[in-house]
Order: sequence, then structure tokens, then C-alpha cells
Amino acid sequence: MSPLISVVSASWNQGRHLAECHRSVLPTEGGLVEHIVVDNCSDDETSEVLNQFPEIVRLIEKDRGQSEALNKGFAMARGEWILWLNVDDFLLPGVIDKMLKILQSEDPDFDLLYGHTVFVDAASRTIRTIYQPIWYYWMTAIGCYAAPSTGSLYRRRVLIENPLDENFHMIMDTEWMLRVGRQLGIRRVNYRTVSFRIDDNKTADHIQSGELTPRHRSEREALAKDYLNYDENEESSLIGCLLIKLARKCTRLWILGDKFISKMFLLKIISPTQKSE
Repeated sequence: MSPLISVVSASWNQGRHLAECHRSVLPTEGGLVEHIVVDNCSDDETSEVLNQFPEIVRLIEKDRGQSEALNKGFAMARGEWILWLNVDDFLLPGVIDKMLKILQSEDPDFDLLYGHTVFVDAASRTIRTIYQPIWYYWMTAIGCYAAPSTGSLYRRRVLIENPLDENFHMIMDTEWMLRVGRQLGIRRVNYRTVSFRIDDNKTADHIQSGELTPRHRSEREALAKDYLNYDENEESSLIGCLLIKLARKCTRLWILGDKFISKMFLLKIISPTQKSE
């Protein structure tokens, strides 16, 4: 039986989290999901953990970063759908079965499906829920928001035809959304799907404070050369800069409103009159 979903994880010295990541993608019905781990020759306990799970498809070889590793994993995938999952993250209980049910019970009209994110610490303790708004291309185009990558489900074809840019190591998902997003059908489900681990290996200071690391800043500047409204750009006129700043403020208000409504639906404070997104 060919898998319906291929879970792809790039790995480097995150062996302490690998077992939790793998167990989270196991469905109730076997054979429908494969887990591919592309490991950059880790020197921690990764190999021992991999030996505990012979069903994991693994590629162990040097790479130039997670974008290259993920592209290798995407190319190896046998499923029609690919779930991008950081090896130190994990899906919430029942999520993989919910995704399988969606794919099996309807003719999917989307290329990317995502839900809300739960931040957890190194010990997998919940920090807080990040409610993801419904994504529109213009949100990314002006540098305000990109749909999450880890824990999201992609149509395999779009990742194979449009591989990640391996020159980007921190915001390769944003670069990909800017380059490919206009042609995608995207759906958000209004439930928590993935736990995203905040620790020193995830540039926690940037995520928590919003401050950019030098590498992050350089990649944003590189994007701004090709997408003029994405970041501050010296070539923009004064009026253009003011309009973009206004658009960003309005977009952030839009996002906050969407997040609030999603939270109310999820907590059942508001009773929806129709199925949520």
C-alpha cells in the first residue's frame, strides 16, 4: 500500500526529540503514513533512536542546511501529500487521523492545509497557543505574515515543482510563499495541529521578542530586493513607504481580529452558525 501522507523531517543533533516527533505522526490505520528523516550526520543519540524505529525511512549524509535536507526528503516522498514537520516538533493527538480523514472523504481543493500552533518548551510543556489567521498572499507580500510551515500539509507536486531555495536557511518558507503563494489554494483548519518547540536551537530570542538575528536580517534584505514591499527599501518613494506602513498596520489589525475570532470559536465562546474554516 502506498502512503497517502509522507512526513518529512530534517534532522541534526535533535535525537532527544525524535521519538516524540515520530510517535505523533503514527495514524490509527497503519500503512497510510511514512516518516522520512533526512539527517545531517548527527553525533548525538539520533542513530540510536532511529534504530528503535526501523519503519522510519532515513537518509544520513552531509547537507548544506535544512533547506537542502528538506528538498532531499520531498524528492524521496512516495505520498501524494507531504507533511513538513521539524524533528524537534510534534503533532497534537489525533491530528494525523484528522488530516487523513479530510484527504479520504473529499476531493481536496487545496494545496496547503494548516492549523493553529502550540508553543512548548524543551520538556514539551505548553507555553501558549498561537492562533493562525486565514492566509492571503498580500499578507506575506508586505512582510506581515506567512502561513506556518512545520505541521502543515502540502500537495507533493507543488513542493517538487517548486523546491526550497537552498540559499535561505531561516526564512526559506517565507521565500517559498512569496515565490509560489499566488498559485496555491490554501485552507486553514480551526484547531490546534502542531507543537512548536521553543529552545536555544530555534532562535528562541527572536521568536519570543521579535528581534532579528543578523542572519535573519540579511535574508529579509535579500527578499526585499526581489519583492519591493516585503521590507524597508531605499528605492521606494516617501509616499510609497507611508502607504506600505499604513497597509502593514491595517493588516496587523486584521490578523489580530482573525486570531481573536478563531480563539472564540475554538473555545466555544461563540457558537458558529456554519462549519469553521
